[in-house]
Amino acid sequence: MTHRIQIIGDELMGVNGEAASLFSELLLCEYPTRPMQFAIAGSIRYPISTVIARAPGDIFGKHAERIVLGLGLHELRAVADADQVFTQYKILLEEILSKTSSVLYLLTIPRQALPECVAALEAFNEKVCAMENGDRVHVLDFASHLEDFEKDQLQRGKFARSLYDSNHLPTSLCHVLLGLFIARRIYNTQKETENGF
Repeated sequence: MTHRIQIIGDELMGVNGEAASLFSELLLCEYPTRPMQFAIAGSIRYPISTVIARAPGDIFGKHAERIVLGLGLHELRAVADADQVFTQYKILLEEILSKTSSVLYLLTIPRQALPECVAALEAFNEKVCAMENGDRVHVLDFASHLEDFEKDQLQRGKFARSLYDSNHLPTSLCHVLLGLFIARRIYNTQKETENGF
C-alpha cells in the first residue's frame, strides 16, 4: 500500500521493538501532514528461515511501499557464522524483491550488540552493504553511525551515556538514536527519489 512502511527487526530494534515504535512516532510528530501508515511487529526471535516461511502473510500481505530490515543479530548470537546467516538473509531479500515492489532498507549491526563475535558480525555487515543497488535496496549503516556518535560522546568524557548495557542490550538512548537514524535516512532517500512521502 502506498505510504505504508513496514519494519521487520529482531533484538537490534530492542527487546520489544522499542526503536521501531519510536521511529514511527518520530515521523508522525515531524511530518504530521504527510500520509503515512506503519506495519510494525514485535521483536522477531526466530530464525530467518521462519521469516521466509511466514513471508506470504507477514510481509507480502502487508503491501508495504517501504520495508526496513533489521535482522541478523538474533541468528548471529545463536550460530556466529556470517555466511550461514547471510545465506538465509539473502534468500529473504530475493523473495521480497521478486514478489513485491517494495523498496528495502537494510540495517547494519553495531559491534557493541555482539562483542563476543565481532569478526562474524563485521563479515555479515560487509555482505549486507554489498547488497545496495541505489534503486530498490538501500543500506542504512547504523553500525558506522553509532561509532561516529560514540566518538562525539567521548568529547564529553565521563558524562557520556551508554548505548548498550552490560548484557549488550540497547539502552533507551540507543533506541532513540536508531529511531532518529532510520527516520532521517528514509526521508532523505525518499526526497531524493520521489520528492518525499
